[in-house]
Amino acid sequence: MPQYNYTAIDDYGKAVTGTLGAGDEEELAKNLSQMGYYLLTAAETEKEKKGKVKAEKGSRRGFYLTKVKSAEIITFTHHLSTVLSAGIPIIQGLDDLVEQTQDTRFKAILTEIRDDVQGGSKLSDAMAKHPRAFSELYVNLLKAGETSGQVDKVLAEIGSFLEWQEELRASVKQITIYPTVVFSAVVLLVGYLFAFVFPKFIKILEQLNVPLPLPTIIVIGVSNFMKNYWYFVLIGIAGVIATINVIVRFPWGRYAWDKFKLSIPIFGTLLRKIALSRFSHFMALLYAAGVDIIQSLAVVEKVVGNEVIARVIRRAQEQVKAGHRLSEPLRASKEFPPMVVRMVEIGEISGQLDKTLQKVSDFYDREIPQTVKKVFAAFEPVMIVILAGIILLVAVSMYLPLYSSLGQLGK
Repeated sequence: MPQYNYTAIDDYGKAVTGTLGAGDEEELAKNLSQMGYYLLTAAETEKEKKGKVKAEKGSRRGFYLTKVKSAEIITFTHHLSTVLSAGIPIIQGLDDLVEQTQDTRFKAILTEIRDDVQGGSKLSDAMAKHPRAFSELYVNLLKAGETSGQVDKVLAEIGSFLEWQEELRASVKQITIYPTVVFSAVVLLVGYLFAFVFPKFIKILEQLNVPLPLPTIIVIGVSNFMKNYWYFVLIGIAGVIATINVIVRFPWGRYAWDKFKLSIPIFGTLLRKIALSRFSHFMALLYAAGVDIIQSLAVVEKVVGNEVIARVIRRAQEQVKAGHRLSEPLRASKEFPPMVVRMVEIGEISGQLDKTLQKVSDFYDREIPQTVKKVFAAFEPVMIVILAGIILLVAVSMYLPLYSSLGQLGK
């Protein structure tokens, strides 16, 4: 956005000068008029504009290499919400937050945001320049808040959502400690057996010169492959990961991958609940903030985190534009549980869609931690079965040849 050095007068004829961002001089005059000033002269300042571009590039190189800590974003969001709800001007609030921030990277980012807003940019546009600090979800929700004039409330809800997300991440991390240890132990045990134990056992079998049963042949084959071609395993794993990353860049691939994830027992249920929690939470937030239902759907579609659910929401947008109720396309999709569809329908009939959706969100917020526990509770016996199967295969593959050789000696 071009920057203008301007001279203007107020209602008392007092001259003022300053710098302000605007699309053109007509927009500049309009902005100043809203502030109680009348524009006299204006000149675009290319030097300042170039300096901002240079500063932004420097920021991208120096500060976008790693993400800003979630705790910093959460604290900033709650503080800014409090500042705005108290009626403090946004520039003053941003000045205070810049001074309070200890993290040097985040301080630099907030400084640039403050300068952009001071120059006439919207807060959401200024934040969008810093994707390593403010996600697309954050920016889209903030834009909706700016449209509805409820920035302080939207920021408070964003802060609460980010806190819930961090709590969920922490609980998942805590729950996964034991399964991760078990899985790592299984991998290390298998690697040790195939790399060190089985090669020695194979030499003993070769000296005995006895016919080998199928389990032993399988173990020997796997052992030789792991010993001689282990790098193919790593290449194969890397290849699968790279292929998936390429495929999900295309809409059809992202849809197919998300559809597959939703079909996984228990884990798919967890992912669906997370997506539905986001849908209900942010639809309730935006609708309560005065954003119309079509625009709310446009924002929520980008933040649910699953292409299958997002596609249903896109279809719902078109149906709502055509005059249908939101509950109708949701029911027809079969992707939304009957409980959710029914709550949406009740909200539409009663005129309290935001309240019914908030109840749905609260329900899933309670359900998700329990589902996380179920996921890893199911993971534990699977690991035990795998470990037992490996031990059984090893025991059988070692015992049968020895038993056969003892039988030959008895003869």
